Amino acid sequence: MKKSDFLLLSGALLLAAGLLIAASWPITEKSLPSMLLIAGTGVLFMALGLYRKRNEGKGPEQDERTMQIVDRGFRHSWYCTFAGMIALIAIGPFVHLGAYTGLFIALCWMTATAVVFQSYYSRGGDGE
Repeated sequence: MKKSDFLLLSGALLLAAGLLIAASWPITEKSLPSMLLIAGTGVLFMALGLYRKRNEGKGPEQDERTMQIVDRGFRHSWYCTFAGMIALIAIGPFVHLGAYTGLFIALCWMTATAVVFQSYYSRGGDGE
């Protein structure tokens, strides 16, 4: 299944779920943001799916080397993220980090290591 088809399908399911909740649940001040968030996410996913489907053949071709670089970069980024999570758990008793701070550190670390590893492997020549 292509990514655009997956986005369209998941967007349609989220939109249907949001509309079903809106139709069957009493609309109050507390429930309205959840309904709008679910339905809005569905609309966003469907719009992204339609955009990707429209621009499917226009991007540059990716060969096996490019896909191998992306795979190796994400694989090593995952290993570093796992080690970073263990480090966050290890420093937990000494440094109090809230849930939001820990999640923010983990997401920044995950993104940074993915960018660093993919740029390193793209400069290194062959993906072997």
